[in-house]
Amino acid sequence: MIVSAFGDRFEELVRRDVLDTSEQIAGPQPCRGRAGRISVTHQPHTPGAAVDRSSWVGIDPSQDQLPRPALTRSRVVRTALRLVDEHGLPALTMRALATELRVSPMALYNHVRDKDELIDLMVDLVLGEVELCAIGGDWVVQMRALVCSYHQVLTAHPGLARVYSTLVRIGPHGLRIMERGLGLLLQAGFSAPEAADAFFALFTYTAGYHQMGRVDARDYSAMPSEQIPFITAVTTHLNGVRHRGRFEYGLDALLIGLCSTRSTTQRPSAASAEKP
Repeated sequence: MIVSAFGDRFEELVRRDVLDTSEQIAGPQPCRGRAGRISVTHQPHTPGAAVDRSSWVGIDPSQDQLPRPALTRSRVVRTALRLVDEHGLPALTMRALATELRVSPMALYNHVRDKDELIDLMVDLVLGEVELCAIGGDWVVQMRALVCSYHQVLTAHPGLARVYSTLVRIGPHGLRIMERGLGLLLQAGFSAPEAADAFFALFTYTAGYHQMGRVDARDYSAMPSEQIPFITAVTTHLNGVRHRGRFEYGLDALLIGLCSTRSTTQRPSAASAEKP
C-alpha cells in the first residue's frame, strides 16, 4: 500500500511537471477533464497589455475589415469597364456596378450623371489605348497603323464596340484620334472636304466592321443551293467578319482608293496646262 501510494504520488508530480513545461513551450494545451470534455489552459494575461484582435480570423468573411479604397470617378469608370469586358454591356446596370464597388447605387451619382455619361467615359477611356505615335513611312503607312490600332482596341473591348451604333459624345482621347487622322490626310494634300470624307470612310468602316456578328453556313439555307449558285460557291468563306486578314483586306482597298482619289484631284486639268 505504501509503495502504491508513493507510486501514484510520483506519477502525479511527473504529470504536473510535464504539463507545466509543455505550457511554457507551446502555450495553451487542451486537457481532458473527468467527463471526457476538453478544456484549454490559458497563460495569465498581463494587466494593462493591449489585446490585438486583428490577428484573429472570424468565421463570417463579411466581417473582414479590409481597407476600402475611396470612391472616385476614375474608379467607377474603370470598374464599369472591367464589368463590361467580362460580362458584356447588357450586364452594366448602376445597381450591378454599385454591388461590384460595395457602395450604394446612389453613391455613384456623385461621380457620374447617369448611365449614358458613364458609357461615354468608358468609350473614351478605351480609345486612350489607340497608338498615336508617329512612325516612319508615308501617310498611307501611318494611316494604316492608326486605323489598325483603332481596330485592335475595339476587338479587345467588344462590349463597347457596338456603342458606335448609337450617339456617343466624343471625349479627349477620341478627339486626339481625329486630330491625328485628319492631320495625316491634310498634310498628304487632301482638301478639307476630301480629308473629312476620307476620315469618315476609314473610321466608319472600322466601327461598322465591329457591328457584324459571325455568320453560320445554315443562314444560307432559306433557298435551295441551286438557286444561289454564286453564294454556294463561296459559302465556306462567308463566315462573317471574324476571319484572319479580312479587316486588313478591306482597309487596304480603301487606302488604295483614297490614293487614286488624291492623285486625280491633284492632277492639273488640260485647260490649265495649256495656259502660259
